[in-house]
Amino acid sequence: MKADKKESPMVNVARFIVKQRILIALLFAASFLYCLTTVSKVEVVEELTDYLPETTETRIGIDLMEEEFTTFGSAKILVENITYNRARTLAEQMEAVDGISKVSFYNWDEAEDTYKDEEITDYYKDANALFSLSFEEEEDTKLSQKAIGEVRKILEGYSAYVYTTVDKDDSTTLQQDMKVILLIAAAIIFLVLLFTSKTYMEIVLFLVTFVTAAVLNVGTNYWFVTVSFVTNAVGTVLQLALAIDYAIIMLHRFMEEHERYDVEEAAVIALSKAIPEISSSSLTTVSGMVALMLMQFGLGLDLGRVLAKAILISLLTVFLLLPAMIVFASKAIETTAHKSFVPKITAWGTFVVKTRYVVLPVFFALTVMSIGFSGKCHYIYDVNSIESRKMNEYQISKERISQTFEMSNGMAVIVPKGDYGKEARIIENLERMDAVDKVLGLTNIEVDDDGKYILSDSLNPREFSVVAGKDIDTARMLYLFYARENDKYGAFMESIDKYRVPVIEMVDFIYGEKDRGALQFASGTSEDIDALYEDVCDARAQLEGSGYSRIVFSLKGPVEGDETFAALDEIRGMIHQYYKEAYVAGDVSANQDLKESFRTDNGKISVLTALFVGVILLFTFRSYGLPVLLVLTIQSSIWFNFSVPYLTDSTMFFVSYLIVSAIQMGATIDYAIVITSRYMALRETMESRKEAVIEALNQAFPTVITSGTIMMSAGYVVGLITSNGTVASMGMTLGQGTLISIILVMLVLPQLLLVFDKAIDFTRLDKKKDGKDRK
Repeated sequence: MKADKKESPMVNVARFIVKQRILIALLFAASFLYCLTTVSKVEVVEELTDYLPETTETRIGIDLMEEEFTTFGSAKILVENITYNRARTLAEQMEAVDGISKVSFYNWDEAEDTYKDEEITDYYKDANALFSLSFEEEEDTKLSQKAIGEVRKILEGYSAYVYTTVDKDDSTTLQQDMKVILLIAAAIIFLVLLFTSKTYMEIVLFLVTFVTAAVLNVGTNYWFVTVSFVTNAVGTVLQLALAIDYAIIMLHRFMEEHERYDVEEAAVIALSKAIPEISSSSLTTVSGMVALMLMQFGLGLDLGRVLAKAILISLLTVFLLLPAMIVFASKAIETTAHKSFVPKITAWGTFVVKTRYVVLPVFFALTVMSIGFSGKCHYIYDVNSIESRKMNEYQISKERISQTFEMSNGMAVIVPKGDYGKEARIIENLERMDAVDKVLGLTNIEVDDDGKYILSDSLNPREFSVVAGKDIDTARMLYLFYARENDKYGAFMESIDKYRVPVIEMVDFIYGEKDRGALQFASGTSEDIDALYEDVCDARAQLEGSGYSRIVFSLKGPVEGDETFAALDEIRGMIHQYYKEAYVAGDVSANQDLKESFRTDNGKISVLTALFVGVILLFTFRSYGLPVLLVLTIQSSIWFNFSVPYLTDSTMFFVSYLIVSAIQMGATIDYAIVITSRYMALRETMESRKEAVIEALNQAFPTVITSGTIMMSAGYVVGLITSNGTVASMGMTLGQGTLISIILVMLVLPQLLLVFDKAIDFTRLDKKKDGKDRK
């Protein structure tokens, strides 16, 4: 049976899609296969600091360090229940491993049996030994990977905690976690769909639609070249949670139309009605993603564009592929039909109506309180300080070491190279600061056993002979040769014994001349020169680049906080006394930059999301009163959500707030739209507004419970399963926020609609000039 009405443009579009279903199915199959080949080509960015604005000091400093310097791998290892002598032997064993350049551990003079208590407690305390390992190469080389493996073998049988990023593979660990999460999420989705389904075959169609859309989205991430580890991990789960109701609306529309029309015509009519309905619903979700993309912190753009693309792909899959599958599987849909398992919630609706004058005052009071509580939420900015329910080895080791020894934060100062005097004064000032520990630069690297001379010192031949361990005559000969080759004729005008050359330059010169055959040495001397030059090369690789020098130091105390940031500002002020261009980079400076970025993004995200959603609702309902009620409901759920950390005296990772607040507003507003749309339609046909509210809840309940339960479950599963603190924090916050949103739209929103019913009429845009509503 076909419709008798004159076909609208939307029906013509739907008819074309349904008629071309075979071609469309083939195109989707080809796209699916293409995306399977590109999934593995997506480059995943592991560091959140890569998404700092390019103008921040930390981002500039990190980029310079990557271009100019080599950062060797490092590790801290705590071994419990071990004697000092056994710990010293263990340090020697680890230092003997190929690829380990040094193991720092306190070693007193056994002959005199003396040591300083304040020094040994930095390494050995309460039968716990702390070792600091330095690697010969960067952490991602084969030698470093092999070395850490050998170290772990040596530690077998000990109660040891290894704190290192050398063999830390967050991406692999996270992907393994996500496999488990997706399996659990798939099981939850299956059970929810089974509960809300009208035919068993629809579950198969939904799953095929979801999987197709997910693969297409992940595969097309390759177009962006890189995605963050956060986006890569949660993108698929969020896509399913955000877009799951699109397919449900489409299929249920088909089943309603199939009661009057044959299969193909029912698919056409259902699609023509579903396209505007689903598109308008998706706009609110997309608006939340657009708000994310406008964040100053680049992670918002990364996640926002991927999720916006995910919603678009989900829409296209539902509009193009699902109608084809519905027609192909129409017989299976009919034969597997069953009675709905979703109960009527008339009793709940009656309760909502009767308690409106009790619940609403409480709601308004709690909303006002939550605004204040959420404003006092304690945000953290350090990715390694996030508390997750499941902890990986890196987090466990850091926490355990912190219990016994003071943890410091590695920092670096980057300045234009060439002025060793200024660098020396900066190092002296840093060493005098109480908040600073273990400063290292070219101007404080010792080159003799007594610590009398450093690498940047300008030495005369006699002093250099002490450093190099050679006789004075050989040293003089080398100085004369250096002066001649570098046209330093002033050295010949006075005694060569008074001529001074920086150690680092002299070593470079001698090795270079030896390497090209201009200087010949005995085998023992040649080996000594090679060893000294290798030490210089290691120091230069870490501390001197083509245009900049680096000074590394440890900052005591927590990795973030007012005192830590104040110490960092003091260091910046001191450095800028010597250099106009200077950068301080490290975890502490990154956290300070993230805090400043958050101040800008915080208000921007909240205002833009609410504004975008409000405008969309204004055009959807043609009322400026309804958008206020709907946005108030969801915004209140956001305030409630972010009051929890304050009330429980816990912390909130700032990324979780920014991202979840946008997603919560953009996605859960759909639940409010469903209930409001049903109510506005029913109030026109039912005599009682109270009955309209009850029936609206009955009709909206299957959609809200399906989409809401899946998003809530997905969030909680992610939060409980993964050990990645950033992802876990987002998951728990999203799950909690979705639950609060469901409660408010099923309880408070219907009461607001009922109590402010006259205000809704008054604020409608389609009223006649005489003030009466159109019929």
